[in-house]
Amino acid sequence: MQIGKQLQQRRKEQNMSQETLAEQLHISRQSVSKWENGTSLPSFANVVAISELFDISLDELIKGDESLMEELEKGPKMNKAAFAVIIGVTLGIIGYILSTTVFHISEDSMYSWTTLPLLISFFALIWSIKWKNIDKIISKWTVPLAIIWITLMMIPNIYELVAGFLDGFNRR
Repeated sequence: MQIGKQLQQRRKEQNMSQETLAEQLHISRQSVSKWENGTSLPSFANVVAISELFDISLDELIKGDESLMEELEKGPKMNKAAFAVIIGVTLGIIGYILSTTVFHISEDSMYSWTTLPLLISFFALIWSIKWKNIDKIISKWTVPLAIIWITLMMIPNIYELVAGFLDGFNRR
């Protein structure tokens, strides 16, 4: 039996609404609905939480659903925040290298040209956060805005770090 059908059956046996189940799992009611109608699958963390909530083994919950088994075998995906940080830091390093070697931009002018985009991207990032659902903080615009913000934050900081290192190295 597919996990969505099992979930629906167990939820109804417990006289639980989708809303109540969603609250207990700290997710949206729409997520429960999508699982039950088979349009999406729960994450491994949610499968474990469902197993504990309904006091059934993971074996019993997972083995009948081949699509869930395949999804879980793929392994964990990188979360959006980690992705944004990795890409932002990488682009910051690339930006630093390009700005110092190709464009010969000084530290002072680096701060000058990054200040406005930094402020704009910061406020856009804050604006894109869905504050009502703080547990679901990442919207589709948050990741690209976080990448832009982190990149713009990293370039001058990397510049300052390298300049300080080189200055200290040259004083020896």
